[in-house]
Amino acid sequence: MLYGGAIVFTRGFELLVLFFAAHLLSKDDYGTLEFYKKVIEVGSSFLAFGFPALIMSYTRGENSKRYFYVLALLFVALLSILILPILYFYGLLFLLIPLVFYAVFFNGSITQNFLLVQKGSDTVALYKIIISLLFYGSVAIMVYYYHIKAMAFVYPSYVLMLPYMLITFFILKNQRIVRRKLMQYGKLFYSLLLSSFTLVVSNFANLMFLYTDIFVIKIFSEHANVQIANYSFSLNIANALMLIPLTLVQADVEQLKKTSKEIPVLFKKILVLVLLAILLLTGFYYGLISLAFEKYADTFVLFLIILSAKFFQALTPLFGTYLTILKKFRPNLLVNLATLLFNIAFSYILFFTNGVYGVAAASFISLFLRFVVLVWLVDKEVNLKLKDFVFKK
Repeated sequence: MLYGGAIVFTRGFELLVLFFAAHLLSKDDYGTLEFYKKVIEVGSSFLAFGFPALIMSYTRGENSKRYFYVLALLFVALLSILILPILYFYGLLFLLIPLVFYAVFFNGSITQNFLLVQKGSDTVALYKIIISLLFYGSVAIMVYYYHIKAMAFVYPSYVLMLPYMLITFFILKNQRIVRRKLMQYGKLFYSLLLSSFTLVVSNFANLMFLYTDIFVIKIFSEHANVQIANYSFSLNIANALMLIPLTLVQADVEQLKKTSKEIPVLFKKILVLVLLAILLLTGFYYGLISLAFEKYADTFVLFLIILSAKFFQALTPLFGTYLTILKKFRPNLLVNLATLLFNIAFSYILFFTNGVYGVAAASFISLFLRFVVLVWLVDKEVNLKLKDFVFKK
């Protein structure tokens, strides 16, 4: 209960700060801020290299949990060194600290998922609340008091990096790591790197749905920042749907590891709550743009298309997570990658015929296809019919 409340709180606080920025900044400035935010989120997903999902799904014993955590941190440190020349070449070296902070410490990070499997959901709930208050509070302060616009999601990582490195040091100190065992688990960890790579590509592909749309707009639009502002404003509210599956799936992941019978039960809960949330979000958004954010009043149709795409995306994590539990990394990878490439190509085509509406429609079609294929893959493994997911009592 506390963990679910923490997820709702952190997402709600993030939305509140984004509303604050959208209200205070011009569309051009807000679009730039959102673009940097998306770059950091996508880049950190690559840097984390699928380890948050690997720690949650693969580790069962106490030793595997803590040694995999240490090895994941070492690998991220090595990967950070390797990408230094690339960031320097493109003039993006200032993003290294935010990328590492997001990958190692922030919500959905390696450290957070390690604490989830070792200490339990209550500990992680407090972690999520504290780090979200510190980070998003810093963003709001920088936007309002220091008039930092595009970089408002960059600088807080610099402020918080050292304190969280110290926290990590104390976490590691309490793990009583033995060098000989670290080497033993290192061999296993090394053998799982290919599986982890499939996870990072799958996670990257999963994150890139609808984010791809923003990058397409950035590259091809003549008024990119304004259109990104419109798209991001709609997307941020539609993203609230994802709270439901992420909360329920993460809370029940240990039960899913034990039995496939949890799938239809959990799916029905997700479906009912998502449908209810769609009705609430539609009314909320209409009221928001009518009363408080009139400059976004022309985005209601765009919001409905994005919300429809989010409906199918919200139904998907259960099946993707279960395939990961079964260590079916390759099918998960192929589905995510194939539908992402389809989405990019289709978004490119529809952008030039229907603008941002076409881009959103491309994501809707792509996410629907991905949902159908993942359900089919899980059905092959556990012999459950789609109707059972919906109608099982």
